[in-house]
Amino acid sequence: WYQHEKVGYNYRMSNVIAGVVRGQFPYLKEHIAQKKAIYERYREGFKDLPVRMNPFDAENSEPNYWLSCLVIDPEAMCRQVRGEQESLYLPEPGKSCPMEILETLARYNAEGRPIWKPMHMQPIFRMNGFVTREGNGRARTNAYIAGGAVGKDGKPLDVGMDLFQRGLCLPSDNKMTPVQQDRIIAAVRACFE
Repeated sequence: WYQHEKVGYNYRMSNVIAGVVRGQFPYLKEHIAQKKAIYERYREGFKDLPVRMNPFDAENSEPNYWLSCLVIDPEAMCRQVRGEQESLYLPEPGKSCPMEILETLARYNAEGRPIWKPMHMQPIFRMNGFVTREGNGRARTNAYIAGGAVGKDGKPLDVGMDLFQRGLCLPSDNKMTPVQQDRIIAAVRACFE
């Protein structure tokens, strides 16, 4: 996962990147259609697994399908711990976790990634306040305080942390073939067997 240990800024687009974007712009609709096909193929391939593809409000929005991600249902998660540099999980029949799936994909030479680590979990911002479903989460959600991980309704209090713990980004290159994507789907499915 991406780890930020100092503050940095990059507000500009280089001339080279601007040229690449301008050259690709005529193909935008084609690329979005390819990305949507990848998303739909994953969604169909995982429809009976305890996972959800990146949700969106179809009534009020139209996504660009840039990246296909999945989130594992809480009851289907095997035990997993992520530190600053390493992670550990305990395999369990019928369950999986992002790190198990990512390691499995790596064995097929396919690159997936964890979902982006929330800013308030980054070392540089760890002492800052952050927003949870029930207000400021500062000093309410860490390993040393009993409780604080779930809200009054029993659901995760810190939505960003929950998505980071249960989510991963799938290979989504628009040049990926259906055969390659079928291999990814089979590899993910095998993690839940």
